[in-house]
Amino acid sequence: MKTKAQTSETMTSQPSKTKAKKSPLVSNDIRIDARDPIPFKNTGFAYSIVAGAKYLPFLSSGNYSDSLMNDLLEARLLSPTHNRCITSKAKYSSGSGFQHTAGTDLDEKFMDWLKVMNQRREGLTRINRQLFESHYTWGNTPIEVVRYKVAGTPYFCVYIHNAREWRLGTPDDTDIVRYGVQSKLFLHSKGYLSAAQLKNSKTLPIYNPLCSEKDNWYIDENGTQRTLIWYKNDFTGIDYYGLPSAISSMINQVLEYKGARYNLDNFENNMVVSAILALKGNLSQEEADRIGKKVIQTHTGDGKRGRVQVVASEEGITGSELHTMDTTKDGSFIEADHTWQQKIFMANEWDPILCGMLSDSTMGKGAGFLTKVLEQANNTVIRPDQQSCYEDVWFHILTIGKAWMGWNIDPANISIKSNIDISGLTDVDITPAVKRNEVRRAKNLPEDPSPAGDMYLSDLKSQKGGKDVQN
Repeated sequence: MKTKAQTSETMTSQPSKTKAKKSPLVSNDIRIDARDPIPFKNTGFAYSIVAGAKYLPFLSSGNYSDSLMNDLLEARLLSPTHNRCITSKAKYSSGSGFQHTAGTDLDEKFMDWLKVMNQRREGLTRINRQLFESHYTWGNTPIEVVRYKVAGTPYFCVYIHNAREWRLGTPDDTDIVRYGVQSKLFLHSKGYLSAAQLKNSKTLPIYNPLCSEKDNWYIDENGTQRTLIWYKNDFTGIDYYGLPSAISSMINQVLEYKGARYNLDNFENNMVVSAILALKGNLSQEEADRIGKKVIQTHTGDGKRGRVQVVASEEGITGSELHTMDTTKDGSFIEADHTWQQKIFMANEWDPILCGMLSDSTMGKGAGFLTKVLEQANNTVIRPDQQSCYEDVWFHILTIGKAWMGWNIDPANISIKSNIDISGLTDVDITPAVKRNEVRRAKNLPEDPSPAGDMYLSDLKSQKGGKDVQN
């Protein structure tokens, strides 16, 4: 682990220039052209561990650019389909808390901590949602773990940070990244930051259970200990950083916005007239300008489509003509928009039905079809991502917290609890494996406090002569 002074340096590949005018946070200007069809390069400074570089830019976009994080956020904000995929996936994947794999109750002190896990008063539900949204948006999520004591009382906090504020440090001699760098300047910078700009940045060691406590924790002047867990979506051929699973549809995300923008421009600047009555004559320049402004005011804006345009002159009329026009105009890119949506869903490994989009082909297939779609998504996306997140993030956090807070838990026997109704996911008879209260919780019903609440459905069903006992 390098010292903060050492890690505050970075590459200075270009001379410093006059401070540029501050640009908007989101500019809807994502540059994807024939020369750079994918907005990052897999060579150059983004992967350089020489030349004194102390942090790794996030997959350089060329020309010393470090703006791909912002591009991914812009693409999400501008594409309603992609944004809906991310939010719905995050809601399913975040689950509804933690559970013991054997079904037993968890330590009450631990459960109380899950309700308020940091100084922002964020609980597990919100933190998990932030974690998965970051994972699906950027493929990288920096998670800060903080532990300290006040008057002998231990405190333990977890924070999900904005990935746009963070960069990974350069690898060491063993090609392993040991620390991360945080700076608000990463939010707005288009190029690489200099050592002077990073002098007030925060540098934290990346937690590694194989390293010593000294190497894993940064201790400030108040005795507060901090470490960083970097959760990423591994992408073959990409070193150090991760990438979101939907990166391959980034062009389609931008095109979805471009198509909507084109049609919006048509509405705002339509100039659609049903006919032109031209009164011929000699016009002065001032008169032509005056008539042009009048035409624009009359035929652009809401409620002004299809009006008859009359052009007159004070200079003398020598003839006139009436030109009629077809004002019927279909919206453009309708078929292309559907194709872009399909590519976005495919890249996200997500089904439109789970985003609330029902087509004519799915309307008559009934609840069984919808259940099968959800079951497939649960088996191929939701559960694998939950398991990966727990193994790479929560297992380490809970192990650290158990040692610091003294919780009576075993992190190896805890998992993310699904928020999917388990009673309808499969055609297999689940009554011998599911208790009555499990079904009631899945359907957001209050638990049955009687002994029957902890009985398996098959046992209850046999006692009541085969009647439905789930409710």
